[in-house]
Amino acid sequence: MLAWKIAKKQFALERAGEGARLTGGRWNSPGIEVIYAGMTPEISAMEKLVHTSSILPTDLVLVRIELPDDQALFCHFDISNLPEGWDDLPGSSIAMQIGDAFVQNNQYLGMIVPSVVIPESSNIVINPNHPAFAFVQMTVVRPFEFDSRIR
Repeated sequence: MLAWKIAKKQFALERAGEGARLTGGRWNSPGIEVIYAGMTPEISAMEKLVHTSSILPTDLVLVRIELPDDQALFCHFDISNLPEGWDDLPGSSIAMQIGDAFVQNNQYLGMIVPSVVIPESSNIVINPNHPAFAFVQMTVVRPFEFDSRIR
């Protein structure tokens, strides 16, 4: 299974989920390590775009994440089986509780969830502490720049 992320070059291949641990995110509280990625490069770009300031970041790269193909390693959520409020802006304590439980239970390598930006697209929250994470490969594919017409 492939997943994608767009990240600053210096952090692109970071495997510990340190950034998410320090700040928390939609699907994790501060102190909980996860790696966020999109199931396509397109949703990864949209997610990066909405999480940046008015100045587009430079020094970005596109990262391909190769995950084991064993579907038993992944749990899937779609909008119909998420509680109301999972998509609250700017964040959701409900989504954090779901993500924290996912990591703490350590049953799955990845949790596939809808994107708040485009709910028909999926993101994946990867648990770097799961034993199968040893088989995850991350590769910088190329430098990434947003089209100059954006913003």
